[in-house]
Amino acid sequence: MNFINKHKTADNITAMVRRAIIDAAALPEDAMRLELLAKRLGALDADGTARFFDELFNDTGNAHGAMKLKSAIINSEGLKRALGEEKYNGVFTASIRLRLRKVSCLFSELPPLKKGLAGYDKEEEIKMEHMPLGIRRALSKKSVKDTIDRLLSDPDPIVITNILNNPRTTEREVLKIASKRPNSPAILNALANHKKWSKRYGVIKAIAMNPYSLPRVSITLLEFLLSQDLMEVLDDNSLHPQVRINAKEILEQKK
Repeated sequence: MNFINKHKTADNITAMVRRAIIDAAALPEDAMRLELLAKRLGALDADGTARFFDELFNDTGNAHGAMKLKSAIINSEGLKRALGEEKYNGVFTASIRLRLRKVSCLFSELPPLKKGLAGYDKEEEIKMEHMPLGIRRALSKKSVKDTIDRLLSDPDPIVITNILNNPRTTEREVLKIASKRPNSPAILNALANHKKWSKRYGVIKAIAMNPYSLPRVSITLLEFLLSQDLMEVLDDNSLHPQVRINAKEILEQKK
């Protein structure tokens, strides 16, 4: 590709990103934003798609709209369905070759820095773990506050999802789930993609700073953090090195 064509392609991708940001901001749900991405990126090859996401991460023109689009791509399974598995894998390979590190983190399956068994750790709650799973799932849908409190440490993602959907659940309980260590990456991922709670700043920060979160989730959530919280991420040795590197880059962009 010659010099002129390279710049023309880059300009086209920049225009695509800015148009997608504007259109995505007008949509009410992340699922609809992923459908929009699927249509817009259909004509791009893996290299072009990798450059699209790199441009999205670096675009500072429409911060509010960009954040809405970024919130949609936290859902790796949704993103994989939108692009198709073959293209999804191709974008990861392209991002490595093109040295688009932030994009490669988004499309990678890096494990959390820390691993541990999620579950009950308080003596008064341990008896809940011995209940049959079906009963715990049923209880998590009830409106009994004391029962919800006792189930906050449950290791089953469906129990936790039921709690997140329970109208009696408050942000205080959700923050307990998001901050719990050790924790399950599946539970933290479900919380990061929850329609209601994933939009609360305190919850976003807690997931991003939990060393049991998948790095791709934490790295995407960093885009939503204030500078003082990014500094906290940068100084936290318990977090994955890639998470801390991205926090540093975002801080430098904010200067």
